[in-house]
Amino acid sequence: MTRLACPLIITLLLAACSTAFAQTETASDNTTATPKYGPVFQLEIKDQAASEGFRGMKVVKKFARRLPNFYGQVVSDTQKIAIYDIQAAYFEPIEMLTLRLERLKEERDAQIEAVLTSEQKAKVEALNKDSLARRAATRAANANAN
Repeated sequence: MTRLACPLIITLLLAACSTAFAQTETASDNTTATPKYGPVFQLEIKDQAASEGFRGMKVVKKFARRLPNFYGQVVSDTQKIAIYDIQAAYFEPIEMLTLRLERLKEERDAQIEAVLTSEQKAKVEALNKDSLARRAATRAANANAN
């Protein structure tokens, strides 16, 4: 990736996050009967036109209300709701960044693989298969030992 492309990607990423965060805040101002957290709150991306980086991605992930470790023993019910609201506000931007990171890793790996010759690709594939077979054998041996 060229040095000029990095600032462009970062700009697109920040724009996507700020848009998602603004949409989440707008949704929180809505006083409808449906809660913004719980099983109703989910992220779904289908050909989002605002950012080229998310084009073609589709994911449906539900927000799970969960307190951090040991918080349940020390916070009040009001504090729990505040924590759930904070988690809900950050859910969509974090998920979008996670998807973008996965896409960037896929692009990076594809570019790295494109550097190899066909013989090198075949050798890497054979080494991967051997590694998987060794791992499977080790797991089977460990399972039998227990």
